[in-house]
Amino acid sequence: MKKYIFTAALALSVLTGCKDFLTEEPVLSQSDVLTLSTYEGLDKVTAGAYAPLASTAWYGGDFIIINEMKTGNGKKYIGSDFDTGRCTDWYNINYTPDNTSSLWGYGYYVITAANNVILNLEGKSDNQQDLNNLKAECLFLRALSHFDLVRTYAQPYNYTEDASHLGVPVITSVQAATDMPARETVAKVYGQIEADLLEAEKIIDPSYVRAGVKDTRSVVSLEAIQALLSRVYLYMGNWQGCADYATKVINSKKFSMWTADDLSFVNSENAAERATNYENFVYSFDSHSDGEVIFEVYGASGQSYGGGNEAICSLTSENQYGDAGACADLMGLYAEGDVRGTMFQSKLSEKDSRTVYWTAKYFGKGLTTPDYTNTIVLRLSEMYLNRAEAIYNGASISGASTSSDIRTITSNRGAADIPNPSISDIYGERRKELAWEGHEWFDLARTGRTMTRTDSDANAAANEVRPGDTRWAMPIPRRETTVNDNLEQNPGY
Repeated sequence: MKKYIFTAALALSVLTGCKDFLTEEPVLSQSDVLTLSTYEGLDKVTAGAYAPLASTAWYGGDFIIINEMKTGNGKKYIGSDFDTGRCTDWYNINYTPDNTSSLWGYGYYVITAANNVILNLEGKSDNQQDLNNLKAECLFLRALSHFDLVRTYAQPYNYTEDASHLGVPVITSVQAATDMPARETVAKVYGQIEADLLEAEKIIDPSYVRAGVKDTRSVVSLEAIQALLSRVYLYMGNWQGCADYATKVINSKKFSMWTADDLSFVNSENAAERATNYENFVYSFDSHSDGEVIFEVYGASGQSYGGGNEAICSLTSENQYGDAGACADLMGLYAEGDVRGTMFQSKLSEKDSRTVYWTAKYFGKGLTTPDYTNTIVLRLSEMYLNRAEAIYNGASISGASTSSDIRTITSNRGAADIPNPSISDIYGERRKELAWEGHEWFDLARTGRTMTRTDSDANAAANEVRPGDTRWAMPIPRRETTVNDNLEQNPGY
């Protein structure tokens, strides 16, 4: 299967895709054999392995859009000025093996690049810590890739009591063209994710930040590893592990909560001013000394993986296609004074006289057009929300409580305090805080709740998805099952 083979062409394309992510472009005039034979070459392959994360199939577009449009957070304003036909199938939760997420290829692309570095590090430097840092980066990228793949193409972890249902192939070696990997159980996939992240945490230099990048929050750090572990444990229902790792990130003191004043940039009446303020607010950090962002995916117009008019900033903007709208179901959750309720853009559709809304979390870096945007993957607020849910479910952290962690969120958003949060309150705060960051669909799945929406232009069948529904798992692309007889397709497709 060519998706798993790391050839010279693949090595060079991975590197080429990151040229604007780096302050110095990688040297490409050498073979993959030579590239993988030196520390410098392995370092460049590691840098290049980040690039596919920004593709429109992943954090540059579809991975966020698909998983918001399938919930009450998203709305396709059918028949409006901003209905170009895009996002319709996602909104109707109508997908087939021929029309499914294309994350599969990109995810295994990154896994392959990471594996080639991990398997070729020995003896490439006299400084073992340098080798460990590269390995930690690649272990994180391999873990994140497997995690996003299993969330997309498999039922949630607790679908079966022992997570013995089908997940995705676990790839930790360099695959040959004749290899036909089968799907592993979800338990095994999560076991590999956990093992990779625990090893990465153990071996990375706590102060390590990749040199030569324009955005130090778009590369792996100790805290990014720990934050992802907190989320993975949340999905597994390992409440103490979830709380412990959220606490490690919180206690690092390298990140600080955004306040209502920080987020009020959206209220500016001048679009160019809003965009400039947002870029300064989210994208101009050059250290881990302030702000909530723990790990984000860097996006810029110089990247070969970016999607331009198909990117998330274009599909959630009046300046381009605008098919990925925000729903009144979501906006109605915010009480007066809650700054999160102002973080939307709107435009009157002349075709049907409706007001169309979009999230304002992806303004883009251009002032007159959206251009490209960074996508936040892990941030501090999620750590408080993870810990609040974990403590509610029995975890214990000295000095922390569900109430205090939820209060950290509400007090910084201008929202009313919730003295004794219920589990519904916790879920509600997750939805309001993390809306349009790709969480709600997976949160509903892992907690066994029904997805419902009322303000909808979707087909009736798409307005309710109950636990156990086959639609929680997307179909594996037909091209993969066609060339690999060992890949069993998901039920219902």
